[in-house]
Amino acid sequence: MSKSCLPEMPIIRPPSEWRSLLVRITRGCKWDLCRFCGIYPHFGEPGFSVRTVADIKNDINLLKQQHPGAETAFFGDADPLQAGVDTFVEIAEYLRKLIPVKRLTCYARASTIRKLKEDAIKNLARAGLNRVHIGLESGDIKILRFHRKGQTPEMIREITDWLKKTGIEISFYVLLGLGGSNHWHDHIHETAKLINETGPEFIRIRRLWLYEKDAVLSGPESPLLKEIRNGSFQPQTPEGCVVELRYLIEKLDNLSTFVICDHVNNYVQVSGNVREDKEDMLKTIDSFLALPENEREAHYRAVDSSL
Repeated sequence: MSKSCLPEMPIIRPPSEWRSLLVRITRGCKWDLCRFCGIYPHFGEPGFSVRTVADIKNDINLLKQQHPGAETAFFGDADPLQAGVDTFVEIAEYLRKLIPVKRLTCYARASTIRKLKEDAIKNLARAGLNRVHIGLESGDIKILRFHRKGQTPEMIREITDWLKKTGIEISFYVLLGLGGSNHWHDHIHETAKLINETGPEFIRIRRLWLYEKDAVLSGPESPLLKEIRNGSFQPQTPEGCVVELRYLIEKLDNLSTFVICDHVNNYVQVSGNVREDKEDMLKTIDSFLALPENEREAHYRAVDSSL
């Protein structure tokens, strides 16, 4: 049987990886329990699986032909380290031998990294993994438990220490609105505290967005919608999300961390190094909040609410 002439693509990737070679190591999310998510089933991925090394290497061969000048690469889907360290290392070394990329990144669950232990992280770094994109989501243990995230702040502290020792960059994702309108203060306060303690290279801001059934995609909706309907979760308001963003940036210490709202569904787009640009980012948010209410409401309605 002849091999496909098209590489298999990950379902999603970070916006920062838009120029990267996209290599699919695993399909879907093995955890797939987070109330706020459900993205892989929604987009038609029936479950979790690990692709064969032969198929992945064939994809890399195709990518080399199609993008000979590529300088970065990204491994997906949600948690490609679930393929196992040996498999991940073999594929990473094959990629770097064939295509001398300057940066190799992947998504990773904190719980998976913790199970691998520190020595395995050193092996990943030696194989050329430069950065991991991790869903921090929140630093509040109660919120993490409610959303069934499967990680704790202590776990985050432990793995960031391992990653920093090996030189692998850390890119955390924070979800505005994850605490709802009732628990937003604890959500942001504890998140800022955890960021200050761990000092990641990047903080990427997202707004909570839930997937509903539609005419195009027949996959299931986000589990959190059930909690909203039964009243156990009170959604955050658009303005509340902007206030959360301001409070988060205000509470960050004198870090070299780069904060970026690199998604179109953020209501206010700010970015910068916390140490150098904190005041400018706060001024941008304050300027928006000072607009007349009708202008702010019109802006909220106009912002794209999508993946």
